[in-house]
Amino acid sequence: MRIEHIEIKYERCACSGRANLEGIYHVKSLPWLSVVQSMEGSYDIAINGGKTYQTDAGGFFIAASQVTQHITHHNDPTTGRMSNRWIFLDVTVNQKYRLEQLYDFPTLLPSGEAEEMNLPFDALFADYDDPCERMSLYYKIVKCLLRVATPREEIADSGLLRVIDYLHTNYAKPISVAELAAVAHLSESYFYSCFKKQFGISPIAYLNHYRLTVASDLLKESDLPITRISEAVGFSDALYFSRLFRKTFRLSPRSYRQSVTY
Repeated sequence: MRIEHIEIKYERCACSGRANLEGIYHVKSLPWLSVVQSMEGSYDIAINGGKTYQTDAGGFFIAASQVTQHITHHNDPTTGRMSNRWIFLDVTVNQKYRLEQLYDFPTLLPSGEAEEMNLPFDALFADYDDPCERMSLYYKIVKCLLRVATPREEIADSGLLRVIDYLHTNYAKPISVAELAAVAHLSESYFYSCFKKQFGISPIAYLNHYRLTVASDLLKESDLPITRISEAVGFSDALYFSRLFRKTFRLSPRSYRQSVTY
């Protein structure tokens, strides 16, 4: 597909550094594309339970939105610390597709590209006050990502893409398969089979997974009670929400809130 338009609809950057992270293990899933750099220490990273890779100091890993990240932290043996920095992106291509709907990315950024990625990262974290300069750096990062991307052979049809947009907008409300089939303009049975073939899981499993990714971010970024977060992401039963969260992230919502860090 020829790229004629790219828009960054959401961007965020942050960094952290802590001691005593050796062996700390997290499972997380986020609604954005993540590019994460280990500065001191390293990560073991596996996507969706696949092959485990390890970053070097200064190395990057990439995780698409919605995937499950299995992360183990390792301190720098000299300093006893781990420090890191990361960005989150929501990128739309040709005003229709999310970037990761069109491309697959390597889990680890190749060493040569890591050097190129480090340049806009360094500039971005230099605390620019000029929003135009800041956005230009995010676009340079997207350009680096496109250089290592592999185009996908199959792209979801427009009906399924409408469903994904609908889910991402209305996840806090009760949603049925019949309702989603109507959005896709397909019969319920045919929609269900098409969705599962395209995304590998059922529509309701996708919906719940997305709700949990939003919940995980609220647990990190807000002080809302867990019952309020459960309601805010569309779960009327807080106990069911907690069970599903623990099954996905291997931690209770409370423990996740206490432990989360990149």
